[in-house]
Amino acid sequence: MGSRRAVPPPEEGAEAAHHPPRVEAPEPVTSERRPRRARLPRGEDLQSCWTRGTRVRLPHLELSWLPRQGPSRSAIIVPLYQRTAVQRNRLRRRIREILRRETLRLLPPVDLVVRARREAYAAPFAVLRAELAGAAAKVK
Repeated sequence: MGSRRAVPPPEEGAEAAHHPPRVEAPEPVTSERRPRRARLPRGEDLQSCWTRGTRVRLPHLELSWLPRQGPSRSAIIVPLYQRTAVQRNRLRRRIREILRRETLRLLPPVDLVVRARREAYAAPFAVLRAELAGAAAKVK
């Protein structure tokens, strides 16, 4: 049994780390983060947008939106459909990236809900991007 005290990592010799120490940025490196005010909260706002809003059904996605005053907000719904959490999170990140970089700035002030269909798991990134870009033109 070894010593019961924590032993610091060696600074020299064969056991020393072979890479420079990590440097963390004190603040976000890019300003591309989606602000909290641009997110549609998971509650009655999301429910009313989904039930009362105008809907468009695309081959891989479903969209629903309601006009509003102020900046646009969006929510993403990705059901599991008997997939793994890894696949679900990957699809959610893809949709979020497309919305953040391209689609949201094309929209008028609306509450937007994007729901992935079962077919979206197999869709390539370019197809999802084209669908959302085409749907953004329909949003009024």
